[in-house]
Amino acid sequence: MNKSPLNYLITIALGAILWVVIAIFIGGALSESLMLAVSTPEDFAANLRLLLGIAALLGIINCLYWFYYGALDSTAGNLKNAKRVWIGSFVIQIVISIALLVILVIINLAEGILTMDWLIIFGLISLLTWFFFWLCTFLMSPRTVKYIPLFK
Repeated sequence: MNKSPLNYLITIALGAILWVVIAIFIGGALSESLMLAVSTPEDFAANLRLLLGIAALLGIINCLYWFYYGALDSTAGNLKNAKRVWIGSFVIQIVISIALLVILVIINLAEGILTMDWLIIFGLISLLTWFFFWLCTFLMSPRTVKYIPLFK
């Protein structure tokens, strides 16, 4: 799975499948279970799906960049810098997940959504950002940088 075209295609497919499962099925059920003060569950679900789509797209792009970077010949000679790039990308994914949650909170500030529901939404966003990045790079990193992702 760490061959060049295969890891790109699997990452894109996995990101799309995760988005469908999380945004359409889980996000739809979650938006129906929330007690919203102002907007309808359909409006909240549309906003949630849009932000989850952005999260999935940014997670996929970051993975694809890592695969490209890890396959470069110059990366093999500088694995210390490659580790910094991976950690930087991972931190960027965490920041993106927090920023997307903050955007969703600001959009729905008047709704009175419970903290536990926001934590569940953060978990859904995290599945498409930093966890997705870690999983794809853990399983499908190019051979040069195969052992750089955390816990490998």
